[in-house]
Amino acid sequence: MIEKPSFELPSNDVDWPSEHANRFAELLRASHRDLFVFIYSLVQNRADAEDVYQQTTLVLWSKFSEFTPGTNFAAWATRVAHLTARNFIRSRRRQHLYFSDEMLDSLQATYRPQGPENHALRMEALAHCMDKLPQRDRKLVDRCYAGDSDVARIAETENRTAASIYQAIYRIRKNLLGCVERTLAAESR
Repeated sequence: MIEKPSFELPSNDVDWPSEHANRFAELLRASHRDLFVFIYSLVQNRADAEDVYQQTTLVLWSKFSEFTPGTNFAAWATRVAHLTARNFIRSRRRQHLYFSDEMLDSLQATYRPQGPENHALRMEALAHCMDKLPQRDRKLVDRCYAGDSDVARIAETENRTAASIYQAIYRIRKNLLGCVERTLAAESR
């Protein structure tokens, strides 16, 4: 007969959730997006990236006592993710085509996590650039990204083709990207 695994709650002398666990959760939450994007850039498959991310978080938690408070958690987590992804890729190399170890090392060496502060700056710059859009472009962006209409319906109401809507959105996004990059460059001077 197979026994069910038992789950025991921590004893009463453990502060659950501890400050240690809270700090880990806070740091991981702040770097989650960048860490997942980095892992995805290495494995190039969403399902594999999710698996590697889960494995990485387990390793990060098990080694969190080795993390030095006050240092860059995102950089430390990225290094752990790099090693975890490497091990994952080695174990799956026969099944799929993956980057070589040298390429993985090169990607890791050039990767710089953006961090939540850079994300906030980019969002502020985007809001500034959105405010500068002509009213017609702003209205089109709002309609396309509001989620309540698809492009075909928007094209129909605008008496345009879906292709022209996609082209307009592409042009607007390209202009917004340029505006955001110029705004961030000007602020960093």
